[in-house]
Amino acid sequence: MSSALFGRLRLFWQNLDPMVPMTLVSALVGFVSAIAVEGFRQAMYAIMRLYSTQEHLVAAAAGLPLWARVVIPTVGATLGGLVMWAGHRWIKRPRGPEYMEAVLVGDGVLPLGPNLTRTLSSLVGVSSGITIGREGTMIQFAAVVSSLLGRLGRTDAAHRRLIVACGAAAGFAGAYHAPIAGTLFVAEVILGGLALREIAAVLIAAVMGELTTQALFATGPLYLSHTIPVVGFSDLLDAVFIGVLAGLLGPAFLWLLDTARKRYQSWLGFLPLRMGLAGLLIGLLSTIRPEVWGNGYSVVQSMLVEHWALSTLVLVFVLRIVAVTAASAAGIPGGVLTPTLMLGGAIGLMVQHMALLGDATHAQALWVLVGMGSLLAATTHAPAMSAIMVFEITRNYNVVLAAMPACVVASVLGSLLRERSVYAEALGLKEGMTTRTSLFDAITGRHPRAAQPVAVSVPGDSPPPPQGGQRSD
Repeated sequence: MSSALFGRLRLFWQNLDPMVPMTLVSALVGFVSAIAVEGFRQAMYAIMRLYSTQEHLVAAAAGLPLWARVVIPTVGATLGGLVMWAGHRWIKRPRGPEYMEAVLVGDGVLPLGPNLTRTLSSLVGVSSGITIGREGTMIQFAAVVSSLLGRLGRTDAAHRRLIVACGAAAGFAGAYHAPIAGTLFVAEVILGGLALREIAAVLIAAVMGELTTQALFATGPLYLSHTIPVVGFSDLLDAVFIGVLAGLLGPAFLWLLDTARKRYQSWLGFLPLRMGLAGLLIGLLSTIRPEVWGNGYSVVQSMLVEHWALSTLVLVFVLRIVAVTAASAAGIPGGVLTPTLMLGGAIGLMVQHMALLGDATHAQALWVLVGMGSLLAATTHAPAMSAIMVFEITRNYNVVLAAMPACVVASVLGSLLRERSVYAEALGLKEGMTTRTSLFDAITGRHPRAAQPVAVSVPGDSPPPPQGGQRSD
């Protein structure tokens, strides 16, 4: 009797859809990824407490004397560069793949040594006010932990890839409190489309990551804003105008980042000095406006609820473009997603000022959010993720009605003007390489993978010294 029951259970397990047990694995991955993200965040706060009692970098900069605003980013960036330089000399491996590359064209393996080195370097840099996104490193760290779980479980390459994708979605959800956007981030940016069978596991991981974050660490949306009333037809025209503007500026912003990185890294090869000089420039810029410090979180929060004079807004916008470009060009580890959101919000707010789209507070929040989503869509070529994200980070649903058409227009125009998105290099894609294979097809063995692993080289770096930063967010 028992042997017959065991035989039936074994037959049931063998015939079970392989994605069913993956849902249990993805829930575990979501929980662990959220812990990893929060661990990075708390470590950053611990470093910040060495020089400030504030938890937000702009407030910390505003409370420091001018000389400290210059010294702290310079020292932090230099130390981060030394960590990268020493770590890679010890590991004797230039770099491991990005999590996007590991999912799309890799085998789901993210080597521990290079990634821990990069995580520590990024932690030192972002804690000292460098104008780069910490969320990119958080997501990468969550993906590394997920990859380690897959390797400990001795899963095959296809399952490891899906596990890393789940870790990335959960890390995104934990960093931005946006599980749906995290799922769409994996679907649109990494996988290139919605594959519903595999996205089920990714969605579970993202939801578990957000639930873990809310239950153990923080609740509520990432940003607080006034409630946005129902959007009308006239608002759609204004939103499309912002989308067109973002679609033009997004490719120009990416060109600026790439050009600066190629020229600066070819001119100065020693990573600690290169990063230190970028930190010095960021520190000097912050003596003009403290809003230069950090990933842009505090600036976005202020734009959503406070009045900004147009002249101040333009000044901060220009200063942050210079600072983000300097940090990216130097190879400081981190991402540009949150800095892009800040720049997009400034674009939306400037349009409101100049086009007189309304003075009410709800109108200000609406156009800031539409600008954020539009510039993000123009640089990532992911309109659905961008529109849903600006809803989730504020829990203001009505913004979707204006953000969606704006994001679609910005994405289409941005992709026409510049085929490669901000994540093309992180995905390990060469020029013209667009083939993507479903993870579900790889797991079930329906057909062989079309994309093969490719080596990622960083333009402007002389081999074999490692590149310091990651472009993904």
